[in-house]
Amino acid sequence: MKFKEVARDLLAFGSIPFLILVLVRILIAGNLQQFFHIILALIIFFIISLFIEKTDYHIPIIIILAIFTSVFYMSYIYLLFVLVIVIWSLYSFKKYLKKEKVILGLIIGGLSSLLSYLISLPLDIPNF
Repeated sequence: MKFKEVARDLLAFGSIPFLILVLVRILIAGNLQQFFHIILALIIFFIISLFIEKTDYHIPIIIILAIFTSVFYMSYIYLLFVLVIVIWSLYSFKKYLKKEKVILGLIIGGLSSLLSYLISLPLDIPNF
């Protein structure tokens, strides 16, 4: 297995099918709070991307999922695993995108997650 193949495969963590897989998993677990956080962050990301030309969607999705799945599992081991995957993914993205696009994706993903959390915090969404 070559490094380029692994790097390409890591791009899948920011794909729409992987996003759907994670959302379904969270719904099955009955955690509406996490589901709402992710959906709201994706909506915010979509709105931001309307104003920024040619935004790559992989990086913000990876960041959104990394943040909210880490909160969901509340485990240092999982957090360490996610950090390794995210850092490796970002390194892989440098091969396919300009450095500015990678940084912009990090900022947009982080900002979308933060705004989603702050908006939904006072709503107190129940789980089932």
